Amino acid sequence: MAERKRFCLDVTQILREVYWHSLDGIVVADKDTVILDVNPAYEAITGYSREELIGRKTNIVRSGLTPPEVFRDMWTQLARQGKWVGEVINRHKSGNLWYSFLSITRIVDEGGSVVAYVGIARDITQRKALEHQLRQNLAEIQSARELAQAQATRLTALLDSVGEAIVMVDTLGMCVVANHQVGGMLGIPAEQLVGKSVHELHALAVRTLGVPAFPWQPAPDGGPPIELETNVIQTREERPRVFHEFAAPVTDGEGRVLGRIYVYRDITKETELDRMKTEFIATVSHELRTPMTSIKGALGLVLGGAAGELPPEARELLTIARNNTDRLIRLINDILDISRIEAGKLEIRRAPLSPAEVVRRAVQEMTAFARQRSIVLTAEVPEGLPRVMADADRLHQVLDNLLSNAVKFSPEGSEVRIRAEAAGDMVRFDVIDRGPGIPPDQIEAIFERFYRIDNAASRRTGGTGLGLTICKAIVEEHGGRIWVESKVGEGSTFSFTIPAEPRGPAPAAPCPAIHQVLGASRGERTQPSILVVDDDPDVRRIVSVILERAGYAVRTAHDGQEAFRLIMVERPDLLILDLIMPNLDGFQLVRLLRQRQWTQQIPLLVLTALDLSENEKTLLQLGPTRHVTKGPRIEEEIVARVRELLASH
Repeated sequence: MAERKRFCLDVTQILREVYWHSLDGIVVADKDTVILDVNPAYEAITGYSREELIGRKTNIVRSGLTPPEVFRDMWTQLARQGKWVGEVINRHKSGNLWYSFLSITRIVDEGGSVVAYVGIARDITQRKALEHQLRQNLAEIQSARELAQAQATRLTALLDSVGEAIVMVDTLGMCVVANHQVGGMLGIPAEQLVGKSVHELHALAVRTLGVPAFPWQPAPDGGPPIELETNVIQTREERPRVFHEFAAPVTDGEGRVLGRIYVYRDITKETELDRMKTEFIATVSHELRTPMTSIKGALGLVLGGAAGELPPEARELLTIARNNTDRLIRLINDILDISRIEAGKLEIRRAPLSPAEVVRRAVQEMTAFARQRSIVLTAEVPEGLPRVMADADRLHQVLDNLLSNAVKFSPEGSEVRIRAEAAGDMVRFDVIDRGPGIPPDQIEAIFERFYRIDNAASRRTGGTGLGLTICKAIVEEHGGRIWVESKVGEGSTFSFTIPAEPRGPAPAAPCPAIHQVLGASRGERTQPSILVVDDDPDVRRIVSVILERAGYAVRTAHDGQEAFRLIMVERPDLLILDLIMPNLDGFQLVRLLRQRQWTQQIPLLVLTALDLSENEKTLLQLGPTRHVTKGPRIEEEIVARVRELLASH
């Protein structure tokens, strides 16, 4: 009897400890839902003290946002079954909302009358605190072996409530905790994983998933790993899955390593959605850019006199159409670039570039736009500048955007200057305008997405507010920085730096003023033969007219098969190639041409609406090769790249 009494006292003590130390909030209320007592956890999650809660109705924490039918169901279930489990929206004393996973049990006396209700509330808005709680639990397991089973039970409940697969190992690399999601990931019950070494888990992952997992690289002192690791792994199962892998040390309050935690989140659906998004963007890119390029090219040719002299009213209307076509193409390109930046897929292909040549190209291609607004472009590049390590197309994109903005915001008859100079181990580029300037309180914000300065000039020129964001991403990806100095009413100077070639300076020819740059290229036209390959007849026609007006002999082909036949017979001096075509696409045609010694040296201009990866660009190489994306200045771009390729061959 004494032993039984002692046992009852032990159980009472345990229940008391559970009540006061539970991580879940516990509230006891009478039959009228007046609060009789709460544990500390309930005080913490509600913000009210025990004294403030006792004697008040349980609805003191209600937010008024929980649907009435939830409470009707709660009382129905309590009346029928004596218990209810569900979710409600509560309000903290501070006014903040918190979501509660609530379990309520009805307490009845021997006669069956309700005497009390016991509620257990879990704050499910605090799941980010899981890692901290896991560390705390592991520390308790290590320091208090006598409580190991109780702590393990509670920890298991917590781990099983999350969607991620979680494994914890001790300092010897032995698995001490594994939730049920790990069992689903590896195909065996989670309890069979406890006690296995991290090396056994690694081997099991290789055997079941086809890829390694649970990385374990000992610290320099031979102890457990101390580095944080994060990876994305794709299994080699019959139906592959993709997991985000996170591994980090678990430490106590004093920084001592107690073990290691592995968290695996199944991101298969997210990955598939990302793939679908990429395919959608590629499709939209091709299906929008191709017809827009045809429209732009046709408008440019008509305005250039290809169809004869135009009446003033017709010229004005066609100019409006061309300008808005440019806006649409720029918008498409900006959206695609922002999508790439957000996905972390902005590819940079670094190569040594002459700052003088970079500036010359940027000024040359912006001249026609500047002349429309009576803006004079000048360039200042001193001799002897080191070459920069940069992606030529991306660096041009930055300069093009900054010059375009400078021209748009400058008053008619003013000057826009671009200059380059050495700046330590960097080369600095400046674009200087005499526009309205930027208010000081808006300078930091102009590089944010969709931000546009609220003034008359911005409303007049339009734009998406994406250009400077893209410039910032490109410059920073190169390892440089971009900034602006501006005074309202005086103009702005946009500056950015690009790393110089580390092997030392290479002499660069000075870049003269813009009228000198353009004058040097005139009169150098030759009459080589060019083959244009594109399945879109409108694109073939537009590109042909552009090249013929520039003085070239042009043949066309509608797919890769026809192009291959013409190449074998006529041996063109340059090939302009689209990629997505029936029968034999651009990739397949290049692969065929690379198999023959003389055809693998043909200069190639890839003209496509697709955004090519670095790997795809590598596959599309013959002789001198350039890649042009169908865009707003397609006429100038094609002619410039053709001249460049023919001059280098």
